[in-house]
Amino acid sequence: MEVTQSNFVNVLPEIEEAIKNCTFISIDCELTGLKTALNHINAFDTPKKFYEKVLNDCKEFLLIQYGLSFFRYEKKNDVFKHKSYNFYIFRKPVKKFLEDQRFMCQTSSIDFLINEGFNFNKLFKEGVSYLNNVEEDSYRANLEEFQRKLKESSISRTNSNDIIPIPDEHKEFIEEIIQKIKDFINSDDTEMEIPRCNGFLRRLIYQTCHQNFSDMVTLETRLQNKDRILFAMKCKTAQEKEDIMEKKMQDMLNTFENSIGFSKVIKKIIESEKIIVGHNMLLDFLHTIHKFVTPLPENYCDFKECASSLFPRVLDTKYISSTEPFKGLVNSTVLGQLLELVSEKPFEMPRYEVEDGCLSYNINDDKQHEAGYDSFITGLILISLWKYLGSKKNLSNGNIFDNLGHKLFDPYLNKIYLMYLTDNQYLNLSGEDLNPSRDHVFHLVFPKQWTTNNIVQLFSPFGAVYIAWISEVSAFVGLMKKDQAAVALKTLSQSDTYSIMTFAKHQAISAGLRPIAPSPLKKRKSNEGQVPNKKRRTDSFDGSSFSASKRSISPIEEAPEEVEENKSNKKNVFEEAEWN
Repeated sequence: MEVTQSNFVNVLPEIEEAIKNCTFISIDCELTGLKTALNHINAFDTPKKFYEKVLNDCKEFLLIQYGLSFFRYEKKNDVFKHKSYNFYIFRKPVKKFLEDQRFMCQTSSIDFLINEGFNFNKLFKEGVSYLNNVEEDSYRANLEEFQRKLKESSISRTNSNDIIPIPDEHKEFIEEIIQKIKDFINSDDTEMEIPRCNGFLRRLIYQTCHQNFSDMVTLETRLQNKDRILFAMKCKTAQEKEDIMEKKMQDMLNTFENSIGFSKVIKKIIESEKIIVGHNMLLDFLHTIHKFVTPLPENYCDFKECASSLFPRVLDTKYISSTEPFKGLVNSTVLGQLLELVSEKPFEMPRYEVEDGCLSYNINDDKQHEAGYDSFITGLILISLWKYLGSKKNLSNGNIFDNLGHKLFDPYLNKIYLMYLTDNQYLNLSGEDLNPSRDHVFHLVFPKQWTTNNIVQLFSPFGAVYIAWISEVSAFVGLMKKDQAAVALKTLSQSDTYSIMTFAKHQAISAGLRPIAPSPLKKRKSNEGQVPNKKRRTDSFDGSSFSASKRSISPIEEAPEEVEENKSNKKNVFEEAEWN
């Protein structure tokens, strides 16, 4: 179902009921941009560094479409019932109470959405508004102050200090308005439109009307065809005047409630503590918190504490499908391709159907990159993966999909997939992040004219390497043969052409800390002869992936189109490819 400002209030109770009754909720978002910080992600970044790099993007890009799909397992009929909603999200300006929202967009993202049929006219005209808690508190405080001043306006206008002298060039116009109001009072009309004028003249009219007709007429400004028009209305009694004031106050409160908008849905989801499912969901998750709940903390640990308290149960289908027991069965984790894979053997898609009397998507709708549809197929992927995990334990569907069956997802709970990282591919919301050994990784600074081939040749005595470029003159270099790290460092440390240091030392210097001594590399001798750690499916350290004309920082097997080399072979250039 499509949801805009025109039907949001009517649909809200239905959504609240769906939240209450569902087994899990799957989400997806469309944004005005993706990849300013992502272009600077390094393959050896930590989850903390990753968060710090994408944080600013979440503050500047807009979330413009939100997909919600609710899946409810009906044990009696062994079927998943589902319903989906596709929200257009855009905040309308609320002058006087909140500063106008400014945002950034990428032309490639906008062009991509247009080609996918995104309706920007509908977004800007009918988008559902939203406020996070800071914006809501600020709006409420400003509104209360404005209403207080409005109630006191009759007193303040009688204060001589507030009286604005009428300039000579406007006296004739004001006198004409006074006469029109007098004629209006003596007529049978109940209201009169005052000739259009600018804000200053409207202020003079308010002032003059209050001085001459305070007990007989009240004024109201209305917006008509983008123009602010003054209307005069008769007040025969003090009660009528008070009623008009109360109506004005109520209209302001209604506007305030409408401005909270979609944030009400997210608050209900938070209260429910239901499982939240996404696919490659980090950006969607960050935008959800920042736009609808609370500004994202600058501190990474504060973010993890905040996120886990708001959403205690999160599942990322991209992370799940990239790990055991699925990574040997899945050759692509791109959303649409993954759906095809989990719809065939050895997987088995459980029965699913639309909730009675509701609207949702069909698997054949082919509406990828519409947030509602993507949230729907994300939910389908989850139930197929869920079924596979249960079948390996010989559980019936009833036992798989009940509350106890949720434990099947414990190894994947609250772990969000991180793109582009070689050996640390998830962010753990509810525990310590992975801390893989980087003893085999070095920070290398070299002449600007160097290419990949120069670095490969430099390290060739020690085996294949993986190069993660930082700039035109620096890179992280990881050895495939980790037991060669100590020898490589000792051998390569005697040069005036380049400089080399351990990953740990570089991180300490970057953080403003004293490097730890002695180097952990000195302790590697006792581990000689051990089998190197098993490589990830991305084959990040496969020496065959290097050539003299290629600099790669993206080991992700699913999206080779996301990285191309410019003609100078000096920088990685990310296209605006799908973030899925």
